[in-house]
Amino acid sequence: MPRLGQPTRLEMLALKQSSVWLCHIAELLMPIMLHLTKRDSNEAQRFLKAVVFELRDQYDHCIPTHLFDEMGAELISQISDLIERVKQAQDIRASMARFLCQVNVAIAMSEVLLSRKLRSLKIDEMPKMMRHVFYNKMSDLKGLRYLSLGSMSGGWKTHDMQDTITSGLATMRNLTGLTLNYDCTDTILFKLVNCCPLLQYVDFSNSKYVTNDSIPILTKLKHLRVVNLLRTQVTISGMIELLVKAKNLVDIGRYDEIGRCLEFIDQNYPQISFLKLQKFETRFATTRHIQLLSEMCPDVYHVSIFHNMLLLDLMAVIALNNLTELYLLSCDFFADQVRDVLEVKGCNLTHLHLEHVEQIDMNALVYISQYCPDLKTLSLYNCVMIPSTSMYTRRYAIPPFMNLERLFFVSECRFQHLEFILVTALKLKFLQLGTQTYTSDEMFERIFLRNTFQHLEDIRIIHSDDLTIETAYRFIENCPKLTLLNEIECWKLVRPYEIVQLRQMLREKNIAVMTEPLRKYAPQE
Repeated sequence: MPRLGQPTRLEMLALKQSSVWLCHIAELLMPIMLHLTKRDSNEAQRFLKAVVFELRDQYDHCIPTHLFDEMGAELISQISDLIERVKQAQDIRASMARFLCQVNVAIAMSEVLLSRKLRSLKIDEMPKMMRHVFYNKMSDLKGLRYLSLGSMSGGWKTHDMQDTITSGLATMRNLTGLTLNYDCTDTILFKLVNCCPLLQYVDFSNSKYVTNDSIPILTKLKHLRVVNLLRTQVTISGMIELLVKAKNLVDIGRYDEIGRCLEFIDQNYPQISFLKLQKFETRFATTRHIQLLSEMCPDVYHVSIFHNMLLLDLMAVIALNNLTELYLLSCDFFADQVRDVLEVKGCNLTHLHLEHVEQIDMNALVYISQYCPDLKTLSLYNCVMIPSTSMYTRRYAIPPFMNLERLFFVSECRFQHLEFILVTALKLKFLQLGTQTYTSDEMFERIFLRNTFQHLEDIRIIHSDDLTIETAYRFIENCPKLTLLNEIECWKLVRPYEIVQLRQMLREKNIAVMTEPLRKYAPQE
């Protein structure tokens, strides 16, 4: 029986209604502001500023700290809807001054979030016309723990944005995470060291003004654990200095020269016996690099490598004692000994990602299921799925995929490959199928006879030529924990009126399954 919709928590109802009330105040203010602007624009701005300041003070006192982030997400969503209503109300003869005045009032309401209670802020996920409010008043956000500024100017006006960023960061003494792509500079980094000493995570990818001169500044952040410098001007010598001097570093993101860095450190820094790195992501790795990784980085649990058969023997991976997440790109399942690696290390793996891997047949899937009994996430991206060249066993030492919870199947295949996984993955919670993956009503009917997906919560079938609305109903009827059934608009045999009828049925029966497309600005779980 599908899960019924439950009453919304009172505190969430209160947060939503407070955001709706704030937008209602904005709608009432719009004609007043239009009238005042015609008389004196400066007086109008002073009036709006006073009203917003009063509202901001009320919200700051009335909303508890632990709910302020949720209120912020709801408020941004409501303001976005208000701006859309203003746009739709305009016609070709409407006054541009009136439109700008209304939008200005709506955006001004977002200043209510400028509070010391706000803990997390992702400016890059807001509507663009709303972002300047937070760029200019970041100094009011003294309680932030995580700040994502996104790309800001995209690297085109870096120096113009520099003063805005440095003045905003000056008050963020509690900041532990910062994302600033494209527009980071040495001046900003120097400000971070003085004003944000608790930083643990930084992402400065694509910033062309971040160079080797930035490394001594970064090493002064004593709590730094994660740093992303992808596509910056930092060279291999700078990364070596960062690895040597940043004692608590556990993740540097993707860096293709990380293997050469380990070689240099091994040869020139005999006093360094090991590093604290836990993740290793590169598109250039040799057998020697993996051997050094096992010797110098004993805590590594995540490895992502692009296989080059002339440089890398995948069997070197078995020396990594704590390996639990393995990402392999561009290799052959049998010819490049992926099967042998899984036979040795599979018992420890919880995440397996295979991308552009060839020679995957039913035998390969059986080997994965038997060698990786604790596997929770399996991803098959653009892999070459082939018919079995020999008979595969149907008697298994252990139940196949008995612990699998998340499946990403984005490869062209015969129905047997996908059906084998779905029939045996009894604990599956998340399912995503790509555009080339074969699906049909008949296939899912066969699967439902053996696996009713009692734990399935999220289904995303991106495209299908043969699925009808009947399969959607079957998922809703059979999956008691289902909350999201997405992308059914992309099933070719599903008509728009059938989707309308499905959603109407869900509302009438109070079934807690969402079929609408996910909103960009909706709160994230």
